[in-house]
Amino acid sequence: MSWTAIRRIADRARQGALWTLLLAAFVVCLTGFPCGLDARCAEKPGVLMDERTAETHLLAKKDPVLPSNPPRLARMEKVVLLVTVDRKGVICDVKAVRGPKRLRRIAVRTVKEHWRYRPFLLNWKPVVAKFPVTVHFALPKEEPHVTAAGSSENAANPGVTA
Repeated sequence: MSWTAIRRIADRARQGALWTLLLAAFVVCLTGFPCGLDARCAEKPGVLMDERTAETHLLAKKDPVLPSNPPRLARMEKVVLLVTVDRKGVICDVKAVRGPKRLRRIAVRTVKEHWRYRPFLLNWKPVVAKFPVTVHFALPKEEPHVTAAGSSENAANPGVTA
């Protein structure tokens, strides 16, 4: 998009405050600042952390949900991600580093959408932090089957005793 096109949009935007806000958001996206979930971090990480320390800052976590036709899993599989959290504690970048390719996209989406962190501090000031995260995938546990042997023979007539 050329600058003349942006100027035309700005001229039209002057007519209403809503258009001005939309234009500002558009220009911010054009200049490379974060806009949306898939945005990259504006700053480079100031701190590299280990997984255990980062876990102490975890506020919300949701286990990954496998699709209705889940990929075949071994007993337990894991995906290792490299997560970057900005100064406000918002996840701004997630990259899959290791793990089965069929599970990487599910793990990245789950962490981006459902995990939240407390801001990381260095000398009492918030910093951008980068750290590994391991997401575990396990086969769903089978529901125990209830058999008639465990119930009384008169289950259909609860008032009758033997």
